[in-house]
Amino acid sequence: MSEIWVEKYRPKRVADVVGNKKSVEAFVKWMKQWELGKPPEKKAALLYGPAGVGKTSLVLAYGREHGYDVVEVNASDWRNEARMRWVVGESSLQATLDGSSRKIILVDEVDGIAGKEDAGGIAALRKIIDETRVPLVLVANNPWDPRLAPIRERCLMLEFRRLRKSEVLRRLREIARQEGIRVSDAVLEKIAENSEGDLRSAINDFQAITGGRKVVDEKVLEVLGSRNRVKQIFDALRIIFNAKSIRAARAALEGLEIDLDMVYAWILDNAPAQIPDPSDLADALEALAKADVFLARVNRKQEWRLIKYAVPIMTGGVAVARRHKPAGFVKFSFPSRIRLLQSTGRERELRRNIAQKIASKLHLSTAKALTHMLPYVSFILENDGGMGKGLAEYFELTPAEVNYLAGGKVEKEKVKAAAPARRARRRRRS
Repeated sequence: MSEIWVEKYRPKRVADVVGNKKSVEAFVKWMKQWELGKPPEKKAALLYGPAGVGKTSLVLAYGREHGYDVVEVNASDWRNEARMRWVVGESSLQATLDGSSRKIILVDEVDGIAGKEDAGGIAALRKIIDETRVPLVLVANNPWDPRLAPIRERCLMLEFRRLRKSEVLRRLREIARQEGIRVSDAVLEKIAENSEGDLRSAINDFQAITGGRKVVDEKVLEVLGSRNRVKQIFDALRIIFNAKSIRAARAALEGLEIDLDMVYAWILDNAPAQIPDPSDLADALEALAKADVFLARVNRKQEWRLIKYAVPIMTGGVAVARRHKPAGFVKFSFPSRIRLLQSTGRERELRRNIAQKIASKLHLSTAKALTHMLPYVSFILENDGGMGKGLAEYFELTPAEVNYLAGGKVEKEKVKAAAPARRARRRRRS
């Protein structure tokens, strides 16, 4: 079997990394601070962005070029505190086997631990960042989950965007030259366009269509099709509610970059309008109820293997249940649950951030900190008898968090100040 090109042509030097020059330069500058023996204020760097844009490749290339031992860990496989501290924590405090300290800890898929914060994974990683003696690099596709806030605030945030078509095309030409392949620009341009800025996908597609040949003509493009990376939720719903088979309905979620729980909410809220027959609707809701059991177990016990049962039931089960269609067109509506979450999202994120800080200090789960400890801390701060300042310092609360716990006075003042203006606008309109 021939060597996989993605690995064969992975950057060997920082200069070989394609695109995102500002983030690359910022990372190099951050690493230089470590090399000068002056660890930067942010002892961890969080490289975030879509797949295939060079985040991990940059770290590996820097390590190879500058003689670092890169210790790779996948965070999604180490969701609890004990394992996180054993694998990442110990590595961050120890030198390499040859006695040197030139080591980089690379923690991939950091967003994968967000669903298990109650097991202590996030709190443990937060403490590791504070204590590390070596550069700690975190990689994520989406770092904006509210539960990752305690990590974000301790990291140098470096965004990696999708590569430009011209950047992908230039790299494909280099590979074609090194492989001795004669291929037209039309073929390479189509591959670059289909990749939507994902260099890894482009290289994989190029290797797939060559099939070991040294001459590639435009006929090979027929096997590629289009990648359609991000399918809109409305398109997915349209497929699910109109599919004739479980396989077709299940395929609707392929490439859909939306949380599975949110997809479930979309399907559940739209089912009554899209399935007018009571008997059909009862069958669809029965399928959704079964899927909900699996999803709840996935979220509660992190049994990810159960997703393979939940997805076919919540998509295919609904599709085959709809035997009668609405008389006319029925538009899809935004789920009420998501509207509610959006309207209260800022406050919920603030409360969860505070709870995570309390949990990490008191060695509790975030859930227990929310229900059992946060009310007491709020009461103390609201009725400050001299303990408030020390409590805020101990839990490392920000001024905004202290204000919220003390009664949300800042927010209330904003509301009061805005009220006269709203009344004046209403009088002008009337």
